[in-house]
Amino acid sequence: MIDFQSGYILRPANPFFIYFSLFCALLLNLLPMGNEVWVPDWLIICIVFWNIHQHRYVGVSIAFALGLLMDVHNSDLLGLHAFSYSLVAYIAVSWHRRIVALTVSTQALHLVPIFLLTSLFPMLVHWLLSGTAYWWALTGIAQALVEAMLWPLATRILLSPQRRPIDVDHNRPI
Repeated sequence: MIDFQSGYILRPANPFFIYFSLFCALLLNLLPMGNEVWVPDWLIICIVFWNIHQHRYVGVSIAFALGLLMDVHNSDLLGLHAFSYSLVAYIAVSWHRRIVALTVSTQALHLVPIFLLTSLFPMLVHWLLSGTAYWWALTGIAQALVEAMLWPLATRILLSPQRRPIDVDHNRPI
């Protein structure tokens, strides 16, 4: 895989690192911080990232399983997060060729609809099932924008193990 910003050929991704990063994102989601606007859905950022960059390791089924874990954690309708995570994973896999060729800031702008879908889908389902709309849940728009702003940082962190040089020269100053 080529990093189009630097022209650097990336090393292959370690599957252990991929699953470890998903586990860490799940643990960040399980922290008792509440549903504040400034708290992003760390797991969806990680799922979208790995579905774009390494979709052979992380697919729709893993996104569905992680969504079920989030449903159990939130005591929400069973399958609500699972469906939205798997739908977002499917969209990310289908967009991966287009997204990878863009700069990181443009990637963040293109991923705003995906993050909006994840944050607004539970509100729409609750509205359809109960008939009452919780308008305070529209803060998901701001949460989607926060997740999009965190995309460059997530790209830098999650691609850093692949950017290491293969041959380390101890005499080289850089």
